[in-house]
Amino acid sequence: MQNFSWWLVFVAFLGHAVPSEVVAQNRSKPKGLDLCIAHYNLENLFDTLNDVKVNDEDFLPQSELAWNSVRYYTKLGKLAKVIAGLNQGNVPDLMGLCEMENEGVLKDLLRQPELRRSPLTYLHCPSNDPRGIDVALLYHKSRFKPIARQNLTVDLPGDTASPTRKILLVSGKIPSGDTLHILVNHWPSRRGGLEKSAPNRYAAARCLRKAVDSLFALYGGPNSCSIIITGDFNDTPQDASIRLLLGADSTGSRGLYHPFSTINGGSYCFQDRWEWLDQIILSRSLLPSNTSQNHYVIGSAQASKDESMLQQEGKFKGYPYRTYAGNRYLGGPSDHLPVLLRIHCPRCP
Repeated sequence: MQNFSWWLVFVAFLGHAVPSEVVAQNRSKPKGLDLCIAHYNLENLFDTLNDVKVNDEDFLPQSELAWNSVRYYTKLGKLAKVIAGLNQGNVPDLMGLCEMENEGVLKDLLRQPELRRSPLTYLHCPSNDPRGIDVALLYHKSRFKPIARQNLTVDLPGDTASPTRKILLVSGKIPSGDTLHILVNHWPSRRGGLEKSAPNRYAAARCLRKAVDSLFALYGGPNSCSIIITGDFNDTPQDASIRLLLGADSTGSRGLYHPFSTINGGSYCFQDRWEWLDQIILSRSLLPSNTSQNHYVIGSAQASKDESMLQQEGKFKGYPYRTYAGNRYLGGPSDHLPVLLRIHCPRCP
């Protein structure tokens, strides 16, 4: 959180939205634009080159996984196909990404035929994670104009704790001139057990909440400040890290509204149990009751389940079509499903 205060002042100077006349909404055919917001865990998108600064040895040609250029480009192609069709056959407008090795793999992803001519570009956030896995934001160049960014460090408890992924905070303008603040997360895993690893996710929740409260303080509170949080949280909406420490729920009583907290299904499946580990959370200003302003489109929160993302046969039919099951290569895009929702912007041309 170092230098966060001056960064907020800088954003306020550049990007504080000037109130404009509210445009009446036609209920039968709303004016404006639906923005597609998404998040996707790319399941270990590593290149095939050895980086001596990180623990990438599992994803090299000579490793047990036999990770080679053919498998790498096959995965890139399948991920690109998912992203290219996620927004009703088009690319999403804003998309948080996690679990990629470096900026180079992002460039390779956007060079795939399905995305090469798309309007997407990216902001990358390198991490201190020992494995080198990072977070990033993909954004539609004509629908989101970044004006400031910050990489927020999550300090884990204990002197011997390994560093974890940073939180990427990006502020930018949408076509209406309004400012959106996007926070992209990849919280610490459940490795070592759910209970034992929980304090690490509590630390991430506190870091995220501190950033949210700082934005609320600068931008007039949760009813005025537009925040979108995406991530793989490695916890569900019902877990204490999300519900209590972050304060996100279906009511928005603490300023954060959670559209995934009351719907069935999930983005990740383990032992036949689907869970929402990947989520999108909104500030209260985006509640669907505010239909004359930018607002969440009711019922749009979902996991995308195109058949190319799901295993089609065998014991795990219907599960996410993962790249590896243990050391066995399956060849799918990811062990997570992408999640998405829509924000209606009535003043967007």
